[in-house]
Amino acid sequence: MIGRPLSLRGLTIAFIALFLTVTAAAGLGTFFATLSMINHLVERRIESESHAIAPLDEKVSLDELRRHIEVMTSERDTGDLGVLLTDREGRRLAGNVRFSRPLPIGFSALGKDDRIVGLSQGRVLVREIGDGWRLAIFAETEPIDDYFSVRQRLYIAGFGSIILVVLIGLLLFRRLIGRRIEQMRVTAEAIADGDLSQRVPLMGDGGEFDRQAQAFNHMLDRMAVLMAEIRNVSNDISHELRTPLARLRNELALIEHREEAKPVREALQQATEQADLLLGMFGAMLRIAEIESGSRKAGFKPIALDQLVCEIIDMAGPLAQDQGHVISLGQCDRASLTGDRQLLSQMLLNLVENAIRHTPPGTHTRLSLEGSDDSVILHVRDNGPGIPADKRALVMRRFGRIDPARQRSGHGLGLPLADAIARLHGGQMTLDDAAPGLHIAVTLPQ
Repeated sequence: MIGRPLSLRGLTIAFIALFLTVTAAAGLGTFFATLSMINHLVERRIESESHAIAPLDEKVSLDELRRHIEVMTSERDTGDLGVLLTDREGRRLAGNVRFSRPLPIGFSALGKDDRIVGLSQGRVLVREIGDGWRLAIFAETEPIDDYFSVRQRLYIAGFGSIILVVLIGLLLFRRLIGRRIEQMRVTAEAIADGDLSQRVPLMGDGGEFDRQAQAFNHMLDRMAVLMAEIRNVSNDISHELRTPLARLRNELALIEHREEAKPVREALQQATEQADLLLGMFGAMLRIAEIESGSRKAGFKPIALDQLVCEIIDMAGPLAQDQGHVISLGQCDRASLTGDRQLLSQMLLNLVENAIRHTPPGTHTRLSLEGSDDSVILHVRDNGPGIPADKRALVMRRFGRIDPARQRSGHGLGLPLADAIARLHGGQMTLDDAAPGLHIAVTLPQ
């Protein structure tokens, strides 16, 4: 079943098809309606002249018929008519024309095949007028020779010009609409990538498109202000709390080493670890805010991603081994892209640490890199417990935790930070089932 033409291209094609259909129907209808009217008028004329020569229900002698025919063919007003009177054997009794074929009773058409001098198209009326005589009268339906073909060319030229003008106008209009839609799309994609400064350009004519662009830009301005306020609140909180929290952590560390703190040293160590966790959480929040602002794009450089993956494997291998995990490298295609090496390293480390931290000892984590002409896909698979499908969206949110009791370490910002880095590089990160375990795929454009 053909769907509704909801795209601009589909609407354009549908309109062109409808316009061509209606125009062709109008042209053909006008052409054949005109032809039918001409034929009707010609038929009424030859019928009237036929009745003038041989009135209905009235007996007319042969001599009188011949005289009427001679007068009719000699007069100026009727000199363009062709008249033929024949007997029952088809022999010519009077008239100014001969036919090359027997004609049926009633109205019929004549053409070039009838080989009548000066006639290209016409209508003829044949009547029985008594005593076996037949009276045939015809008239041309074309004022000039080959008028039918001329009329066809006129209609084709006329309606063809209309179609051409409308199609050119439609294509120009579609190009204008498409360009404005493309500008809005590019602006929306830039904003989705973190560049909140992008706006739809104005044409400067004050028309409907400019007013729409102004309304769209005004909405973006308002959204940028609101997002900046929200971001500033979280950033301000993080900045303001990091300093006193760092001082508190240092004080706890100093107190921990005092002799009089020996009875509560274990509690002080736990408090220091909690302070470190909070400092890491605030640092991750500020890191995400920095990434989402798009400011790091200015430092993008060409990077060999396959080499970076190998480095991360070598770096994370000892950590995994110490905690009873196995980490290995699978397929690793050569892949290069433009990006921030430090951020991509952090993304890879976050994904590897996430697999090590949230899976039991003995879990095998495998990294692989698949390259294509326009993109590269990083796969991180483990055979641990995985993440239920209904919880995957939760862990992609900031502070999203599957375990409400927070029994495991972490602050729920590892995956959101990795996702923010992927989006900064124009990519996307998805979570899927590895059967068993978790499969994380990061697709990045080359």
